[in-house]
Amino acid sequence: MAIGAAVGRRLTPYLFLAPFFAVFALFWLVPVLASFGYSLTEWRGIMPPRFIGLGNYAELWRSPRFHTALANTLVLALSYVVLANIAALSLALLLDAGWMRLKQLFRTAFFLPMTISIVVSAVIFQLVYAGDIGLVAKALDLVGIEGPVWLQQPGWATAAIIIMRVWRTMGYYAIIYLAGLQTVPSDLREAARIDGATPVQIIRHVVLPTIRPVILFCVVISTISGLEMFDEVMILTQGGPADTTLTVAVYLYQQGFQFLQLGHAAAASYVLTCLIVLISILQKLTIGRDPR
Repeated sequence: MAIGAAVGRRLTPYLFLAPFFAVFALFWLVPVLASFGYSLTEWRGIMPPRFIGLGNYAELWRSPRFHTALANTLVLALSYVVLANIAALSLALLLDAGWMRLKQLFRTAFFLPMTISIVVSAVIFQLVYAGDIGLVAKALDLVGIEGPVWLQQPGWATAAIIIMRVWRTMGYYAIIYLAGLQTVPSDLREAARIDGATPVQIIRHVVLPTIRPVILFCVVISTISGLEMFDEVMILTQGGPADTTLTVAVYLYQQGFQFLQLGHAAAASYVLTCLIVLISILQKLTIGRDPR
């Protein structure tokens, strides 16, 4: 009887955790394993899947369009990560400055775009960039400048997507950076100031090394977000013009839901997942490494 009671006490916590693990397995683990299985098959969603091994991955390797999507994804992600983190860190340093007034108001204002749905934000920017009647075109017209057709010209379409993404997420990362800046001991800054360090030197040699874990977090999260970019591209350009904004996420959506190449799309999703994991590990090894 005592043994049974002891076993019951040990099993009780696991019984409370069981619903979580059941939901986790049903809605995450099983779909992940199933999608990997489908990536090894030729499946159009109607007939039973036919096992073809690594055929889908070999087809991706030979596909010029997938190579284009992969290159576009890397360019978009790199540009977004650099610009978003520089803008967010600069904004956080500004909000952390002692002379800054109305800090709470500015924090709320800069974070507000993050509360708007990605789809709604993309629709708004679609109107902002619209041809001769868009807000940008009208503003440039006031100073006598003929602006580009943002969403229909290669290069400009990519820039339009990056600008929209940075605008939406900059405040979110700025709040995280600001929280990190407020953990920097004030005596370190004061000691550096007494030693004759300039504000730029204090930021470079005192502040940034101290908030290195925060920088790593923001860079990794923004990289994952950039590599998975989908909503903005689908609403603004649908991957055009001429596939110059086609991303891997849009590519696998087209393959899976437009062309019903579900096995091919599953393989593309795993290539993207492996890319995200690899880049995240490299960022951990570089940014997360203590220079001392």
